[in-house]
Amino acid sequence: MAAVPLSAQEEQDKWLHDAHNLVKQYAFYMKRALDDNNLREALKQGSLMLGELRTTALSPQKYYELYMQVWNELRHLEVFFADTARHGRTNLEMYELVQHAGNILPRLYLLITVGAVYIKSKEGAAKDVLKDLVEMAKGVQQPIHGLFLRTYLSQSSKSLLPDTGSEYEGDGGDVNDAVEFVLQNFTEMNKLWVRMQHSGPSRDRERREQERQELRDLVGKNLLVLTQLDGMDVHLYKDTVLPRLLEQVVNCKDEIAQPYLMDAIVQVFPDDFHLQTLEKLLEACPLLRPTVKVGNVLAALMDRLTHHAQETPEMVGQFVEVDAFGKFAACAKAVVVAQPQMEAHDRLLMHAALMSFATAVHQERLDYVDGVLSSCAASLGAGNDALGGSGEDGAASQAPGGGAPSGPPMIVSDHKGVRQLVALLTVPLDTYDVVSVLGLSSYPRVMALLQPVNLRQMAVTIVRSVLRSCTKVTNVQQVETLFTFIAVLVRDSDSEAVEGGGSNPGDDVDEEDFEEEQNLVARLVHQLRSDDGDTQYRLLVAARKQFGQGGARRLKHTLPPLAFEALRLGRTLIAAAQPDLPPGSGEEAGRGVGGESDETDEGDATAAAAAEAHGYTMCKQSDAAAAAAAVGISPGGAAAAAEIAAGPMGPALKKLLQFLHQTIAALADAAQSDVALRLYLEAAQLADAAGMEPIAYEFFERAMTIYEDEISDSQAQKTALSVVVGTLQRCVGFTTESRDSLVHKATGYSARLLKKPDQCVAVAACSHLFWGPLGVNGAARDADSVAVCLKKSLKIASAAQQAAATTGAGAGDALALFITLLNKYLYFFEQGCPSVTPTVLRGLLEVISNELSSGEVQMPPDVEAYYSATLRHIRHQKAKGGEAGARYDGLTV
Repeated sequence: MAAVPLSAQEEQDKWLHDAHNLVKQYAFYMKRALDDNNLREALKQGSLMLGELRTTALSPQKYYELYMQVWNELRHLEVFFADTARHGRTNLEMYELVQHAGNILPRLYLLITVGAVYIKSKEGAAKDVLKDLVEMAKGVQQPIHGLFLRTYLSQSSKSLLPDTGSEYEGDGGDVNDAVEFVLQNFTEMNKLWVRMQHSGPSRDRERREQERQELRDLVGKNLLVLTQLDGMDVHLYKDTVLPRLLEQVVNCKDEIAQPYLMDAIVQVFPDDFHLQTLEKLLEACPLLRPTVKVGNVLAALMDRLTHHAQETPEMVGQFVEVDAFGKFAACAKAVVVAQPQMEAHDRLLMHAALMSFATAVHQERLDYVDGVLSSCAASLGAGNDALGGSGEDGAASQAPGGGAPSGPPMIVSDHKGVRQLVALLTVPLDTYDVVSVLGLSSYPRVMALLQPVNLRQMAVTIVRSVLRSCTKVTNVQQVETLFTFIAVLVRDSDSEAVEGGGSNPGDDVDEEDFEEEQNLVARLVHQLRSDDGDTQYRLLVAARKQFGQGGARRLKHTLPPLAFEALRLGRTLIAAAQPDLPPGSGEEAGRGVGGESDETDEGDATAAAAAEAHGYTMCKQSDAAAAAAAVGISPGGAAAAAEIAAGPMGPALKKLLQFLHQTIAALADAAQSDVALRLYLEAAQLADAAGMEPIAYEFFERAMTIYEDEISDSQAQKTALSVVVGTLQRCVGFTTESRDSLVHKATGYSARLLKKPDQCVAVAACSHLFWGPLGVNGAARDADSVAVCLKKSLKIASAAQQAAATTGAGAGDALALFITLLNKYLYFFEQGCPSVTPTVLRGLLEVISNELSSGEVQMPPDVEAYYSATLRHIRHQKAKGGEAGARYDGLTV
């Protein structure tokens, strides 16, 4: 049966195994001869062992394994050569003797081994022996054999160089001789390395390139030896080392060797060396082969110097002194011209590194940033009108690295290119004022090179940068510029517009990401700030214009913060028109509508008791003005509001209220009824404080229309009604007719709630609409209507109690309604409402007491705690004495 042919890997393993066995065999006989001090036999067996390195069948990786095995065995031979007493020969005689070996490769390995011993003995000058060895090594021209031979030479001699301060300096030479030896060895190794590319058939080109990549570190280690020389200084590097290295790099004209060696030079030598020789190093970049990725080399150099500038800020002056940025920018432009086929991501990598360097070294030069962007845009063929960018490309295009665009733009779509382009655009955002960066003429040109999906990511980055840096957008032009760059987040695409703001089937953004993006845009609204009220209004109008181009999916996120900013501006204008308004009252007014109605804050005896338990005191009737201000009502009431409307702030406030009306109406059309209702009520309270009663009435009408048409859930109705009543109670500027109409609607809504307990609580809350703060112009003070509301609530509570008795369930909840009403009565009793007398309170306390004493009602723990707190409050009031105590004398608990 025919033998199965071996694979290439199996053949390599077999050849290496055979060579290993032979090396072990020859090494065994060599070491036995060494033990016998038999020089000739040792040299013979050593030559046979070294002869195994003549093989051409092994790949570089396998050859390296064989080389390391031989190298370990040669250590024994070196020790023997160093002991002259054992072989009875001088080092010079040994140096001459080994040159009689039959084959050149074993001969040179033996020669290098003896040469190292010769130098250590100092019988021969290091410079002469090293020069002889490096010249003799030229006898091996087979690439792999020669590279490993010279690697052995470099390893054996790196501690024997006549370096400054070395024991071999002086008669053995100086640092210049050491540098010459290393450079000559490097040059020959590089030639051998490059020669590998051109040996063998073209079909093996890919395999040879892979082998060269495996061997490149053998060449690069020579540069590491140069950096380890104590005598290496910037002058020697500038005058001798770098010119020789660059000459070899440029002249080899190899697309594998050139980028590797340039990167090795950048990474191996110190930063201050690069800074002093920057011009020479950069001059070589455009001279490299067109297929070499010079951008990677430049980026590596700029990144390293950028890091150096950040780590040692005192060095920045030297960067400025040598005009490092100008040289880098000019080199980047020259490389683009010299390599017209350079890929987009390589150009971007180069310019991104240049941007990082500019921002690290020249933080005060924003024009350099524009120069880098202009250069990048020109290198990628971006036009001046990309993204509808503002500003003319005038002086900025003359900044270092600028250039005219040529050919169609390169739209960046590959992952690496997108990453580099985003980095290029993000670096200045993290360093400078975001609005100033976006105002650069070249920024939109570069950003337009992104595809739509990447534009969205970049727009999110811009928004995050504005928020993170707390950048204030202070004029309309800045608003328009900012929204131009984030338009993809604000405006609907054509397909979305056709679908009425629905999801775009072609859009890769899922709902969660969309929500996050819109929340970021919403937060952006609060960065639109100006100290001038008129300018602030214009900022909001400009933002509203941009948001209007989005569909309902976007408006529900973007319009609420816009409305709240308008409300904030309105309160600021009112405060400016009322210099005597207590500090913070405007802000308190803004918070009032968002929570429960007013009676919850001040009416519940539980809250009062808790406040006093923590060391606070309840407002007295004599503090009526302060109490009114605390809930957002101007102490001057309707009269003060009318003065504001007739004053110089009146037109501005009216315009702002119209803006609010349009904004909230758009939000209501976007099916955001709950938010729209609350915002209408906020706006109504603002209009009332501004003395614009018709507008406030219109806002209430809109809110109540939403309540009637859009809110059907019973819990949502209860919550919305609480907000309506709380807001209406704070408004003091309505005419009697308007107020009666609104109050009538509110009480009607309360009575029509689905559940009896909800009806009871809501009708009781409406009682506050008839009893406003004392001493406030326009505040309602109708004790009879208060009594009517409370009696109606008691009637509903009684009905709920009877229903509980009939069904046998819910008696505790029914009793809780009476306790809630007791707290309402106590509130009005303390506020001096004449229709609430001690007799009424005693009757209500008696009803509750009878229910509890009957033993048929099991109170829930929370209701029991509520009732206990109410009784503690009554006892506390009685114990206070004075007018308050006298008022409670008629109550017994």
